[in-house]
Amino acid sequence: MAQNLDPTTRLYRACNPNESLEPTDDRYVVCDEVRGANVVESFERCLRLADPEKPEVKMFAGHRGVGKTSELYRLKAHLENPPSVKKPSSFEVIYFDVSELLDVNDLDFPDLLVCTVAEVQRQLRGANLEGFNPVTTSLQRLWDEVKGALGAKLYLKDAKINVPFGDLTAEFKYRPNARAELRDAVELRNHDLLAAVNDLLKAATIALLQAGKDGLALIIDGLDKLICREVKEGKTTHDRLFLDRSDQLASLNAHTIYTVPISLFYSPRTAQVEQAFGEHNVPVSMINLRGDNRSEPTSSTPGMQTMWKMIEARCRYADVDIGNAFDKPETGHYLCRMTGGHPRHLMMFLRSSIGAIDKLPITRKAAELAVRNYANSLFREIPDDFWENLRQFGEPCDDMPKDAVHQEMLYLLHIFEYMNGRPWYEVNPVIRTLPKYGVAT
Repeated sequence: MAQNLDPTTRLYRACNPNESLEPTDDRYVVCDEVRGANVVESFERCLRLADPEKPEVKMFAGHRGVGKTSELYRLKAHLENPPSVKKPSSFEVIYFDVSELLDVNDLDFPDLLVCTVAEVQRQLRGANLEGFNPVTTSLQRLWDEVKGALGAKLYLKDAKINVPFGDLTAEFKYRPNARAELRDAVELRNHDLLAAVNDLLKAATIALLQAGKDGLALIIDGLDKLICREVKEGKTTHDRLFLDRSDQLASLNAHTIYTVPISLFYSPRTAQVEQAFGEHNVPVSMINLRGDNRSEPTSSTPGMQTMWKMIEARCRYADVDIGNAFDKPETGHYLCRMTGGHPRHLMMFLRSSIGAIDKLPITRKAAELAVRNYANSLFREIPDDFWENLRQFGEPCDDMPKDAVHQEMLYLLHIFEYMNGRPWYEVNPVIRTLPKYGVAT
């Protein structure tokens, strides 16, 4: 970071809440012990144990902003460069973020299939595997059929032969009025397209094994950002993709990890997805600030200490003494506590606090203003019929109803999920500050 900037600017820029961190980033903090489960280690172990010709398919879930992408970066790094000398071999990993390539406000399986085909071809082409060609006759034939069926409706006609489906992915993202026709054209060839990309994945796996690698893994990120809205006949966009298409999502011929919304795990049809994927799922949970006995968070609980380490890491990165970052340590502890253990919220609070002062340190008044701004945003968005349900989670609860309202409250970060051997739930602590929360109807 440029040292000619003043400390306030440096710290503000170091706390970008929308920046996912690589494990080599100086700001990255390992949170496994205070999440209740090391999902990355578990996934890595399972993929190494599995037969590469009988792929594993997994769901990677957790609250939005809890750090899933950073954890997937860590998983990718471990698969490509095993940290243990006992695991000298490595995987070829294809990682892509769907939210950067498609419109998560309106996404269906044909869009995702086309995007996956394009990224598999593009990234395998860059792998330079001996004796392997990512441009297959069957995929080229299917591209020609799709292009022919759409005719003049397809704007991007000059697709390069090496990744023809990449341009079609762009069509899905940037031409919402044409999506229905694009999807119909792909849907008619859905079975053949899946078969063709699976042939490609199998050939790539064989080439990798012959080269001494462990095989191929796909990490498909960003699907947890898919907006949940009703589409037809009482089904949501989440139902349409993750439930209705679960068998197809599970059919790719390579180890595959999908990010999914945490609310999906509370659908009555979750068992259907688990049967298709062949596993029971453990989400990346919120950082537990209360400790094992679920007492009130204090600066000494492991979770609070982890949140403080996150602030320390940002200060070091910005070359700011943490003693100069706050008017007193209690101000920083207050912000940590109000996050409820949500890492992105901590960065949002820090940035908002810094934006309320002329220069460091962050004052208690600025910190409270940052929390109040978020509280006001929550007040505007929470539907009237949510309040009575939210009041049931004023104290830690061992269970949560499995209905659409509670699924939405999880998705919208009104209720947080934690782990201590088993899940438990609590209302977002900022909601407690709203006068309406304490008014029973």
